[in-house]
Amino acid sequence: MIHKFAEMLFQDVKSENETKKASIILRLNSIIMCIYFLLLLCTFFVTGDIKPIVLCVPLFCAYAASFYTTYLNRTKMSIIFVHILMGIWIIAFIRGFGWDCGVQHFVFVLLALNFTTSYSKLQWKIITGVALCLFRLALYAYTLQYEPVYLLEMRTYIIFQTINTVFVFIATMTILAVFTEDSQEMEKKLVIYNEKLHRLAAIDPLTGLFNRRSMSEYLEKKERECREGKIDNLSLALGDIDFFKAVNDNYGHECGDIVLRHLASIFIEMAGEKGRVCRWGGEEFLFAFDNVNGDDALILLEELQKRIRKLEMRYMGETIKVTMTFGLSEFDFQKDIEHSINDVDGKLYRGKEAGRNKIVY
Repeated sequence: MIHKFAEMLFQDVKSENETKKASIILRLNSIIMCIYFLLLLCTFFVTGDIKPIVLCVPLFCAYAASFYTTYLNRTKMSIIFVHILMGIWIIAFIRGFGWDCGVQHFVFVLLALNFTTSYSKLQWKIITGVALCLFRLALYAYTLQYEPVYLLEMRTYIIFQTINTVFVFIATMTILAVFTEDSQEMEKKLVIYNEKLHRLAAIDPLTGLFNRRSMSEYLEKKERECREGKIDNLSLALGDIDFFKAVNDNYGHECGDIVLRHLASIFIEMAGEKGRVCRWGGEEFLFAFDNVNGDDALILLEELQKRIRKLEMRYMGETIKVTMTFGLSEFDFQKDIEHSINDVDGKLYRGKEAGRNKIVY
């Protein structure tokens, strides 16, 4: 039963030029106001105030009709009807029972409806908001000049004021909750989507490592942090897979891709929180170690090199083993990051010339 009512409440409109959200806000507001007038009806019946009951009954029926009209693809008409209806009964209650009854607070509900359901441009919404402010001031000015037609007991005024305050908050919170829910959800989706796009733009699709562009941005950031004293050391290492071309030539590029992915998984595990590793190009990988001096970085690379030597990869019944050569350098604060990259590149070349499977520091 509750599920069916919820489905009916959140039912979409059939008209293509009307929004579902505005209809839902109007329906919820109509239900809240029906409950409000029903509660007032019971309150006045208990307190013995018969005259307010005369107003509550037709207003209950009017909001019930307002709820029904949202299913007739007449959302714009419903919006206008609700605004006029609320304005009229606020005036009637203020004239009948005075400022102390508290119905003037429902102007804020009108203000919320104006900004969340209206199809008007922002400037017209602001103009309407100013008009509502003047409307409330005019009501106050009226009560200063004229006494209410019906005077209620103080106890009734207190109950009346309390009910009005509670329902103004309920109506306003409901309107804003419905209005902001989709916006926040959409904003969240956009944030997640943008993060995904940013990650895709920063990641090498084959290995899952950061790509060259992403690493360059990262190194520029780390260079600034070094110069600002935020980190004490930055070590760079450039590694290259020895005789990788022979792997591709002998076993095919698919096997080469498997080798790259296996090594990348080891690099990611090794880097951890110590820094970042990227696929610099082809079979070259650039490592950046944050707050790690050259000597400590050398120890890390030696451990990595041992793991690579022990690594055995199976492909088409064959066992594939590889080694790597590294060039290592500690960032020189007196020079830029490009100099350090060129330095490790030169050391890598010397390691290749010296027989490979080495670390040149």
